[in-house]
Amino acid sequence: MSVKPSLCFALLLSAVSLASTAPLSAAIAAPAALSTEPRPMTAVDLLSLQRASAPHLSPDGQTLLYSVSTADWKQNKMVLSLWRANADGSDARLMIEDGGSDPSFAPDGRRFAFVARRGDDKASQIYVMSIDGGEARRLSDSPKNVSTLKWSADGRFIYFLAQTPESKAEKKRITEKDDMFAFEQPRSRNVLRRADAVSGRLHTVISGDFDVKSYDVAGDGETIAYIRAPSRLLDDGQFGEIWLHTPKGADRRLTDNDYAEKGLRLAPDASRLLFVATAKDRRYATVNANLFVMDIASKTLTELGTRVQNEPTWEIEDATFSPDGRTVYFNANEGVRTTLNRVPVKGGNWTTLVTGDSVVSDFDVAAHSGRLVYTLSSATQPAEIYALDAAAPKPLQITHLNDDLSRRFRLPKQEALQWTAPDGQVLEGLVTYPLDYVVGKAYPLIVQSHGGPRSVDQFNIFSYGRLNPLLAARGVMTLSVNYRGGTAYGDTFLQGMNGGYFKYADKDVLSGVDELIKRGMADPQRLGAMGWSAGGHMTNRLITTTTRFKAAASGAGTVDWTSMYLTSDTRWQRQEWFITPPYGTTARRDLYEEYSALSRLDKVTTPTLIMAGAEDDRVPPTQSIMLYRALKTLGVETELYLAPREPHNFAELRHRLFQVNKHMDWFLSHLTGETYDWSKAPDGKSDEDDRAQETRPDGQAGDDQGW
Repeated sequence: MSVKPSLCFALLLSAVSLASTAPLSAAIAAPAALSTEPRPMTAVDLLSLQRASAPHLSPDGQTLLYSVSTADWKQNKMVLSLWRANADGSDARLMIEDGGSDPSFAPDGRRFAFVARRGDDKASQIYVMSIDGGEARRLSDSPKNVSTLKWSADGRFIYFLAQTPESKAEKKRITEKDDMFAFEQPRSRNVLRRADAVSGRLHTVISGDFDVKSYDVAGDGETIAYIRAPSRLLDDGQFGEIWLHTPKGADRRLTDNDYAEKGLRLAPDASRLLFVATAKDRRYATVNANLFVMDIASKTLTELGTRVQNEPTWEIEDATFSPDGRTVYFNANEGVRTTLNRVPVKGGNWTTLVTGDSVVSDFDVAAHSGRLVYTLSSATQPAEIYALDAAAPKPLQITHLNDDLSRRFRLPKQEALQWTAPDGQVLEGLVTYPLDYVVGKAYPLIVQSHGGPRSVDQFNIFSYGRLNPLLAARGVMTLSVNYRGGTAYGDTFLQGMNGGYFKYADKDVLSGVDELIKRGMADPQRLGAMGWSAGGHMTNRLITTTTRFKAAASGAGTVDWTSMYLTSDTRWQRQEWFITPPYGTTARRDLYEEYSALSRLDKVTTPTLIMAGAEDDRVPPTQSIMLYRALKTLGVETELYLAPREPHNFAELRHRLFQVNKHMDWFLSHLTGETYDWSKAPDGKSDEDDRAQETRPDGQAGDDQGW
């Protein structure tokens, strides 16, 4: 394999041959800061930030693999490159410039497997490479994409998930365009296979009239715990159950319940397994995700996600065993922060290892040494990788992609605030201050509502869709409210939407706006609202219940809950908000109507920008089209943009750039009266140029035929 210098170092390493056949040895650090004063960020700056992710440790804990995302404007996408480094961050080397997902170490730590689609591959395949670099060897020839690699601890096999190929009859029908197939009926299955680590010979391990959702392999290399579900459909996840596969005998079912398990992990000796589930008293419930450990022999379950003393609010995100199986490591969402913790496998007090105004995400534990690595982000730093030895818990920063960020750019301050809603509920949110903030001065305010809604807003100013550094540079304050119906503030808080989506949520958001006005921080005459997905639902609610907002931006938001329920790719859990489905003689259609923006769009006066992905299955774009056409007919200022090829969240860089530019233009023109200069893509051509070329003076889109 020919390995080239990473795109993130293209400017610094232009003298290095792009045809280099050896791994590039380089420190993973951002370019040296220029000797100029920090400047405000632009849209391209925000979209081009590098981030580290997915750290994986070798079994001895001495070597690390991780990914770095970099904006490639020529390819119009974020490129993931694969890097390796010593556990202390030294001797960092680029291994795979574009691709290299799902890496998995061989037991000896000298090789690793990864997934890539290269050359003439008709699907992504398994490749194996020396940790010292060199040519990668393709191991598999799978007819369908492979994923989720796990190298067995005995070194014999590399396990992976893949879909079964179409039958000859199906291929013939597709070729002849005789391709009318039943809607949502599976034509292929997700199966567990393995490749011989030497010969590459493939063998199907687990298959049947079900889909393998996830799996884990025990230390013997052949005992496997896996989750099987009726299909890949999201709503079939609740019917998934955990099964155990052993070298001898039939597979054994370990669970039989009404909730979905996730984050499955086997103890090294296969005596216990871990999983995360939204369950209480062994039943599904509207509760924060909790952590469970099962004794496999007896099937006894123990709940580990509760502190013995001073029980807080939390949501467990992921967990894994220590090498000896006696301890469980996990990260817990605790509102605006996520912490890294450990707890004895038999239960007991948590020990918090990493905390602060930050978010701990991906983490990994070395199979033999117990060394920990994790990804940490905050309001001052995009995601970087850190290491931690449990015996001497002082974190060591491994990657340094953004060390000079504050020297290059003027970054806003973000702070957590708490207040009490009118009904007595304590609420929390995040305020991002304008640059050069002056205490006592009231600023334009945009309230930003998180998606989910079973989610939270956490410390982070670098999410491109939130625009925080750009708005702060133009003197605009933002507020994110963790409203009822979201996670990590207790189960009662999470249940705040049951039986009525907007019983409390929109009032919580407005109470946060009122709090900042009361504190003299926000100007009540210059208010805006924005959000994506559930944040779009919230924005649509706000503009139909108040005229306080002078501008709004609704991203992939719902206006009609009845059609949304039946056309989205998932309905599971949404029924709880309305008690019943929307159909049938006993349906609570009154709730669907009461909480649908469609029922009160004639009350809207707020100029509203609307965006969505044209291929969105989660919130179908018909919801945005209905909103646009209704507002347009009612005489409300509005614009709609449906991004071609995009699902629920935009992936293409130019679509993201347009999203940022248009939102900035919209809010500044309506809240401050300022003109916004659209940020240009690095090739010098901007979305504003495209827009000017493709729009006639009367505002109608043109085409190549002329008018």
